[in-house]
Amino acid sequence: MSPDEIRIPVSTGVRLGDVPRRRLLVTITGLATPIVFGQLSQTLMGLVDTLMVGRLGEGPLAAVAVATLLFSAVAMSIKAIDVAAQTFTARRVGEGRDSEVGSILATAVTVSLSAGAVFMFVGLLWPDGLMRLVTTDPAVREMGSSYLVYRYAGMLPLLFFFQAKAVFDGVGWTRIGMSVGIGMNLVNVLLNWLLIFGKLGFPAMGVAGAALASSVSALLASFVIVGILLRPSVRHRFRILCRSNFQVRLIKPFLKIGWPPALQTFGIVIGFLVFYFILGKISIIAVAAANVVMRIASLSFMPGIGVGAAVQTLVGQSLGRNDPGGARRSAWYGVGLSMGFMGIFGVFFLATPEFLMRLFSSSEDLIAAGVPILRLMGLVQIIDAVGLTLAGALRGAGMTRAVMLVDIVTGFGLLPPLAYLFGIVLNGGLMGAWLALLTWFTLYAVGMVLVFVKSDWEKVKI
Repeated sequence: MSPDEIRIPVSTGVRLGDVPRRRLLVTITGLATPIVFGQLSQTLMGLVDTLMVGRLGEGPLAAVAVATLLFSAVAMSIKAIDVAAQTFTARRVGEGRDSEVGSILATAVTVSLSAGAVFMFVGLLWPDGLMRLVTTDPAVREMGSSYLVYRYAGMLPLLFFFQAKAVFDGVGWTRIGMSVGIGMNLVNVLLNWLLIFGKLGFPAMGVAGAALASSVSALLASFVIVGILLRPSVRHRFRILCRSNFQVRLIKPFLKIGWPPALQTFGIVIGFLVFYFILGKISIIAVAAANVVMRIASLSFMPGIGVGAAVQTLVGQSLGRNDPGGARRSAWYGVGLSMGFMGIFGVFFLATPEFLMRLFSSSEDLIAAGVPILRLMGLVQIIDAVGLTLAGALRGAGMTRAVMLVDIVTGFGLLPPLAYLFGIVLNGGLMGAWLALLTWFTLYAVGMVLVFVKSDWEKVKI
């Protein structure tokens, strides 16, 4: 990373309501591309776990699927505070108040690590109890418990990394998260190979090795991002080490923006846990196939999430500069980019589902179960792109509660009952349950469009 990249955010001083179309697209793409690769590196961490654990059999694959969701229910809910960190940072940078960024980081880290420490100890002390909540299979429960112990052990460094990354994204320095994230994933791949299969004299830990690899990788990433924060050009501009950074008065407005995405993430992960519980009633093959398909599909979500995060920064900075027209243009142009990128993934899912499934498993039964639902995922990519991008725009404006309500109602509220109805009551099996998932994606996108078009999000003050 060059000194120029440390000094100058991508969009500083630019009123996006006045710039030509091409420049706006370049600005969004310039911010989004590193975020996409950074998000991709995070997704690949889980994808590599699935890919390697899949060689151990269907039982370990199902165990990782359930245990990952249990970990994510807490870790990703607390991590969601990074939405507030990015939104506040973008708004303050747009207003020219760079010296307050250190206080935002201190607040985000304090809140997330305090909550994380409590749940980390719960996960370390009662992993078997957590697994009993979602599975009755003894083998899956035992393997999942060992995974949870090592995964929860690395929870705090992971949370710190996400909060620091969010602050950098809010400034516009999205390449930092990308670079560190890619490095973290490369370390994870190596450690997976060593610890899952016992290579080069390391113990063959199986499922537990995948979790330990992820935790060690997150720890190393947190060390690297601390080093970047302590660079003089960064430390002085944003007052990173100022003793007065943590201010109690910031907690209330910070949590006002931060609690809705945290609750949203928790509710949706719980909804997914119930969804996987329903799939378990169908068969272990259904759980394993769904895990593989969701891991593959998670790659296609990255352009939408990345562009949404870029739009979140641009909307926040534009509103900070009193440029609502630029904020609105950023959102709609971002939607167009997301639809194009995610549409490409949709074509691959429709055209090559069997090839993609075989990358993760040699089980013919699992592949046969996964191919049709992966094709269904291909059909909703463009729709999902709209929801993901407009959600980012609304978060950048501070409308996190509206985004949460739509997602909770359509996901947590509708996914489990519809999955049970379509998959079990109507005997639709895995395909029926998957239709419930696609219903959620579609209704979420419709909800985001309605909120964006009909609400006064440009007037929200933070």
